[in-house]
Amino acid sequence: MPFNSYPYLVFIIVVVLVFLFLEERLPWAKRAFLLLVSYGFYAWWRADFILLVVGSTIVNYAVGGEITRRHALSRPTRALLVAGLVFNLGLIGLFKYAGLFVMSADGLLGLDYPIPHLFLPLAISFFTFEQISYLVDAADGKAKRYSFLDYALFVSYFPHLIAGPIVRYNDLIPQFSSSRTREERDRDLSLGVTLFTLGLAKKTLIAESLAPFSDVVFAAARQGLAVSAVDAWLGTLFFAFQIYFDFSAYTDMALGSSCMLGIRLPFNFNSPYKAASIIDFWRRWHVSLSAFLRDYLYFALGGNRKGPALRYINLMITMLLGGLWHGANWTFMIWGGLHGLYLCVNHAWHAATENVRWPRLLRPFGHPAAVLITFAATTLAWVVFRAQNFSSALIMLKGLVGLGGATSFVSFTPLAALALVALFAIVWFAPNSMEMTWAFHPALDPPKGYTKVRAIRWLAWRPSRLSATVIGLIGIAAVLALSNLSPFIYFQF
Repeated sequence: MPFNSYPYLVFIIVVVLVFLFLEERLPWAKRAFLLLVSYGFYAWWRADFILLVVGSTIVNYAVGGEITRRHALSRPTRALLVAGLVFNLGLIGLFKYAGLFVMSADGLLGLDYPIPHLFLPLAISFFTFEQISYLVDAADGKAKRYSFLDYALFVSYFPHLIAGPIVRYNDLIPQFSSSRTREERDRDLSLGVTLFTLGLAKKTLIAESLAPFSDVVFAAARQGLAVSAVDAWLGTLFFAFQIYFDFSAYTDMALGSSCMLGIRLPFNFNSPYKAASIIDFWRRWHVSLSAFLRDYLYFALGGNRKGPALRYINLMITMLLGGLWHGANWTFMIWGGLHGLYLCVNHAWHAATENVRWPRLLRPFGHPAAVLITFAATTLAWVVFRAQNFSSALIMLKGLVGLGGATSFVSFTPLAALALVALFAIVWFAPNSMEMTWAFHPALDPPKGYTKVRAIRWLAWRPSRLSATVIGLIGIAAVLALSNLSPFIYFQF
């Protein structure tokens, strides 16, 4: 039941109305109601896989509870933690990577093992990562003991279940029992509808309009056809903007759905193409994932505590695994490796120029140049991310440097040029939805050390008849465009 579908529109309306009734009349029942509708939301896709979600929840709750009990008694917890990690990573490895590893072993070693074709359970990467964070925190003595109802709802809460944001248990569970005044409910409902509508418009009116142009170019490369320079650049740029608006749309719709219920999800998207460095990019793009990788992988490897050489190694390992997390294709790992290399260069550059004083004449150009270089680097990496295999990625890269063919798959018309200008203007100069609504607390605060949300005055949203009218008109246009239904890009992860 994708957010950009008619069934979900009916679903969220019914859920919110019933939840508001329960919150007013039967507050003790609202958590059980949310758990049931969350399981129903997941079962809409495939009912049998709800057993996987429930089974994973039971195992992790039991293991986490025992770890917490042993930690309180100062007993060893390492074996239990390892067992929990093996269970969770084993689930991902079995369903998501078994085919890739067997196929790779067959190719490298000349084996002939049958390649398993297991159906990938929806959201398995997200709900396993969230539970891994719970187990690790329990082993560190940071996890409070919650009821099974609260824990199960944390795992399956439908606004974040399918594609995040990746939520920490201690950020979400305490909100399940909170209460709101009538004024707060009205404000949350207005805020949630606004965010959801903006997200739906980004998905249906922008991201889906860009998809055909990037798809035709990458499809040609997948077939082994030479791609011209114009086509390669158009396909690459249109995909860079497509994934930007697609993920921004999903994040807005997830946060908006949750705001209607009075629950705030983690901050997850902050205009990443405005970043002036790759470090800043990862403080703006998929914030909940980068924070998880930082806290539970990079720091666990030692972070930067053992010198610059090991810091760079830890960065590469973290980003390689972060890339592979995105899917069972080595191109994702190469994409992660590119970003790992970018981060290493970024940190080395900072260290080398820390005490450099640039000429006054060059200073006004420093920030725009940094933004442009960062955008170019991330866009180049998107080619590998989008390509189906290495050969098609190489064809696209050859096209970008003018070594491709002359056949045109996309016409560079004045309309295409105008679209690119408008897209650059939006991502570089327009405020994002979090900035527009930040005064009303649409999400949890960014993690410590991450780029903060800047306050804006122009285009700032506030509940009013004018804003309701504008959002209503945008919503009508977005709903009418739902006939071109396609899943969010991050749904495959």
